[in-house]
Amino acid sequence: MPKRTLLIALFSVIALMGFVMARTFAAGDLTPKEARKLIARMAGINLPSDAVRVKEVSAMGNSATVVAQVETAFRFDKGGDGKWRIAEIRTGDRRWEDVDLLMKALNNEKASRARAELESIATALESYRREHGFYLESKTEAALIDGLNPRYLRSIIRVDPWHQPYQYEGTRSSFTLRSSGPDEKLNTGDDVVITKS
Repeated sequence: MPKRTLLIALFSVIALMGFVMARTFAAGDLTPKEARKLIARMAGINLPSDAVRVKEVSAMGNSATVVAQVETAFRFDKGGDGKWRIAEIRTGDRRWEDVDLLMKALNNEKASRARAELESIATALESYRREHGFYLESKTEAALIDGLNPRYLRSIIRVDPWHQPYQYEGTRSSFTLRSSGPDEKLNTGDDVVITKS
């Protein structure tokens, strides 16, 4: 597994952890004990709570940033090309979990989030069309969001869950919204696309 993919997966899990913690504990302060439990149960991996050491919890309104150390084991395999890759991760119950399956589950979750964000943008485009009689014409997503925000789209959505910019191509009568998906390459089978013609 390339280092970049592993780093993206790690940052995605950390972002997911922050999202879960922000939603779960918005009513009060997040304690290190609560953070430790959430981290130990993240992404379907059940680590023993003593495998997680919380170093710092910083509350910021309805969200928090947690700096933590997580101890676990990884099993590596050498592929036919002679390169090492992470094959499995050991969970708290001492079971080995296939990293490819975990990545697939994480990417499915990200694809769902990308689709939801693209649908929000598409709904804003429909509102714009109802008021103006046509869609925004643009070849860039940045110009699209600038034209829709804040009247039609309350939040600014510029990058997909894989940290790549969303793509937009629109004419007066049609549009295509696209995320490049897990492979981060446009016009491949894993793209998330919403089209209106």
